[in-house]
Amino acid sequence: MYMGAMCRIKPAEVEEEEEALGVVWHYREVGDHGEAGIRQTLSKGVSPEVFDRLQVKGYLRIEAGKVGFSDEGERLARDVTRRHRLAERLLVDMLDLGADSIDENACRWEHILSPEATTAICTLLGHPRHCPHGTAIPPGECCTKWTQQAESVITSLDKLAPGSSGKVAYLALAEKSVMQKLLSLGLTPGSTVSLQQKAPSIVVQAGETVIALEAELARHISVRKNPD
Repeated sequence: MYMGAMCRIKPAEVEEEEEALGVVWHYREVGDHGEAGIRQTLSKGVSPEVFDRLQVKGYLRIEAGKVGFSDEGERLARDVTRRHRLAERLLVDMLDLGADSIDENACRWEHILSPEATTAICTLLGHPRHCPHGTAIPPGECCTKWTQQAESVITSLDKLAPGSSGKVAYLALAEKSVMQKLLSLGLTPGSTVSLQQKAPSIVVQAGETVIALEAELARHISVRKNPD
């Protein structure tokens, strides 16, 4: 029997609050701050008192019938929205789920993803900016670091010099089957790869595995260069 850390599930009350904060975030995105409309939407999915509870806890503020966030409320709403939309991207991009089933699953994942898991998913997917529905994914600290580092230390695999190495930053591939194959071969974000040759085909080594790649495919694999 596995005797690792016990799994801890958030109380239903906390999950309701996260759901509600996500709804308010969405309303703000579309420019609707009206209290009545938000309350009506929330009444269909969570307990009626959750809106008032968020006010009591200081997460929401009401002024002249308009709903706004406190600083802490905005942080929580941003985080749950980010987790939900990254989960949607993971379900579509990697697991090939249809649009009719991703929202329900993402609603579950948004409550259980740790900060570390969220960062790992974001990195795996290449720091996506939009969810499958086209709405913005709030960027995380990993996205900011990526933007700052990209021009100086990130390059495509095909631009490495023979004999040099780096760590895979992300795979920007549209073909899910190709991405899954590369992941199975060890080309995962964070893994170290070394370029063995560039012609007639690009040959890299990832761990104990030697992989031959077409140049077009290598251009879609971004790596963080190791110092010379």
